[in-house]
Amino acid sequence: MSDADNLPDVTTSKWATSVVLGSGDTAYIRPLTADDKAALADFHQRQSPESIYRRYFSPKPELNARELEHFTDIDMVNRVALAVESQNQFVAWASYERWPGRNEAEAAFMVDDESQGRGIATLLLEHLAAIAQSNGIERFTAEVLGDNRGMLAVFSKAGWPLQRRFDSGVVDLDWDLTSTDEFLDSVERREQRSDSRAVTRLLLPKAIAVIGASNRPNSVGEALWNHVINSVKVPAYPVNPHHTELSNRRCYHSVDELPDDVTLAIVAVPPQQLEATIDGCIAKLMRGAIVITDVDGSGIDIDALVLRARRNGLRIIGPASMGAASPHVDTTLQAALVDVTLPAGHVAISLQSGSLGGSVLRHADDVGLGVSWFVSLGDKSDISGNDLLQFWEDDDNTRVIAMYTESFGNPRKFARIARRVSLTRPIVAVRTGAAADGTLGGALFQQAGLIEVPTVHSLIDTARVLATQPVLRGPNITIITNSRSPATLAAAALATAGLLATVHRLPVEANDDEFATAMTMALASDDVDGLMVIHAPAVASDVDSATADAIARYAVSDTKPVLAVLLGGADGPVHPGSDVPAFAFPEQAAAVLGRSYAYGRWLASEALVEEAPVAKIDPESARQLIEGALAAAAIEQLAGTGAELSAEHAGLLLASYGIMMPRSLSATAGTAIAVANTIGYPVAVKAAHRAVGRSVKAGIALDLSGDDDVAQSVEQMKQSLGDNAGPFTVQEMGVPGFDVRIQCELDDRLGVIVSVGLGGVHADVIDDRTTRVAPVSRSAATAMLAETKVAAALEAAGIDASRLVETICLAALLASDHPTVALLDLNPVIVSSNSAMVTDTHVRLVPHDRGSTPIRKLD
Repeated sequence: MSDADNLPDVTTSKWATSVVLGSGDTAYIRPLTADDKAALADFHQRQSPESIYRRYFSPKPELNARELEHFTDIDMVNRVALAVESQNQFVAWASYERWPGRNEAEAAFMVDDESQGRGIATLLLEHLAAIAQSNGIERFTAEVLGDNRGMLAVFSKAGWPLQRRFDSGVVDLDWDLTSTDEFLDSVERREQRSDSRAVTRLLLPKAIAVIGASNRPNSVGEALWNHVINSVKVPAYPVNPHHTELSNRRCYHSVDELPDDVTLAIVAVPPQQLEATIDGCIAKLMRGAIVITDVDGSGIDIDALVLRARRNGLRIIGPASMGAASPHVDTTLQAALVDVTLPAGHVAISLQSGSLGGSVLRHADDVGLGVSWFVSLGDKSDISGNDLLQFWEDDDNTRVIAMYTESFGNPRKFARIARRVSLTRPIVAVRTGAAADGTLGGALFQQAGLIEVPTVHSLIDTARVLATQPVLRGPNITIITNSRSPATLAAAALATAGLLATVHRLPVEANDDEFATAMTMALASDDVDGLMVIHAPAVASDVDSATADAIARYAVSDTKPVLAVLLGGADGPVHPGSDVPAFAFPEQAAAVLGRSYAYGRWLASEALVEEAPVAKIDPESARQLIEGALAAAAIEQLAGTGAELSAEHAGLLLASYGIMMPRSLSATAGTAIAVANTIGYPVAVKAAHRAVGRSVKAGIALDLSGDDDVAQSVEQMKQSLGDNAGPFTVQEMGVPGFDVRIQCELDDRLGVIVSVGLGGVHADVIDDRTTRVAPVSRSAATAMLAETKVAAALEAAGIDASRLVETICLAALLASDHPTVALLDLNPVIVSSNSAMVTDTHVRLVPHDRGSTPIRKLD
């Protein structure tokens, strides 16, 4: 009897999930159940005496009935146990048991002898920790034999700071489960290595099967089969029940007849055959399948099919993929519907749309773009852009990543991965469909340093420049040209792109030596950050003249990008084999330089990891205040909508993070005067429910200097707004200044989105704002101000923005530290030379269940 006969179905558990192991293959982690007794007993009997002794500190040839009952009788709170299945085999298990009356638990593991070294124990530890923290357990303990170096290494490399004690050959370990920076970095590094290896296992196969191969002219099966056999250096096998031979090779009638060395299947079968085909690939222990088949309208439960494939070690690209290809000698693969005959280069292309693939590749060929990889993701049912980014981060052949995406899948993970990859490899992206969501997409692209382009044409233009030229680090561009009108056009286009142009005019009939001298001088100047060389031939036959050769020869710099514009020519390199990109018109070149400069600014500022805010913060006080407000809301049966903080409580919350707000107290119409005297004049009075505008009748009265002013203002508000005017907020008057709005809103897909812009009662109408994803660094906050009208307005008023920058960082930190804060709207924040004072707030709290310990899993 196999393990598969004993394994229960627990796919409904929130803690059951597919995972990528350190080796790159997949497995399934799930809670143990009472039905696992037989599988656990079989697992135990397979292990060596040494492994058993290290787990139980004594010989234990088998587990008795009482022990099996104990290990599988769990409540997933105080007693937790997890099993790992790989290729339908029970290969590991782990557990924790809470110490009575304490917030600590003892953890233990056992991994099959044949499966050790695949990263299973570390994954189990991460998942146990996440479950423990969700149950209020704050520390783990463990006992490990002193000679069990493998298990000691698992605990040491996990990332938590360990406390060790050695006694009588046993090492006692204990550690706090707090997610420290070291732990988070360790998890991210492990995730990157695992995901990269997973894609490597798929795209670098040992042998390939083309399932649905054919010799029928102009068919999908024929195109795929011919492309594969004419490119790969590994064995390739056709599968088609209607053929006995293809291309003088045996054609297999079914997947189960294939040799056992096949690791990748290219699947182009009718939709009704897809599930059986994937099951056949699973049975042959293949690592990956690129599914060309389109399943739209077929009724196939693709999610269930992917889950089954993942649980058995098979990863899928597609369905509706156009395939994958790489022209490099060491990664040669041509498993695509279109013939990817591009030269080997340094741009990796990822497309979600299969139908666009042919057009994109034809245009890339037209401009001489060299590629490292082409991958069509299709419906992204399994392998996603996140996985490809992890893979290309390790790929020495890839310098630039070009992506067309219609959805983000897991935006939070995408932003985290893309930000890290962007530090070393620019990512150029076109977003459309769901990915074009203005607020979400814009914040994500800014946070991750992605270079957003509006069209596929500009995607290729930008990628080919970044693959061959340095990133533009400053705004000063010198235009060298022998024609006035193109120079005027170029200068205007550069100004539109946010760059500063200086024109160096040469004679109309300037020769190659004159161009060479001008380029050499410009590149040597400290006042020049980049170069645009425009050549207008005197006659059409001179388009590919010696001047183009001179540009290719002398326009070389390790630090400054050089772009050529050859009027009358075509887009591409200035001549075949050159690294200098050429354009037919200056507007294209100017737009690319603008994008390169924006990326350079991001690298120089927002990409940096900065120190924490200067202000002292007290997250624990904030947590207690939030929990108290939610508890009060629950009593009032408002749990479904959460809680709205009063101005008084909002002020306390902000103060816990060092954000300044004038003293604010709640009042009724009858107590407003007394409250005003408690605060001290002058004061402001604000109604809870207001009309549009900033007047007493709208619900805002400022600079009230006495009791009569307060009484009259409250009465006018009641008359204007009715009974809904109250309750009122009485607030200490702050110093005058410039109105800014800071808003932090929780997005379940991405996290906290922070927006900054002009403030005041008309902020929504003005809609002057820019966004980032929290937390926000000082340099990012400074950049946000520059992207709106705020920076210019503060500079014109002579107001230092440093206090405002600090307040933006602190507000973002407060919201990201406490996901229960669904909305933190600070409007206005009044900015003066000495302060950034929040004078009005809207804080909405909603119960939010988010574990504090990250776990690696396949979404």
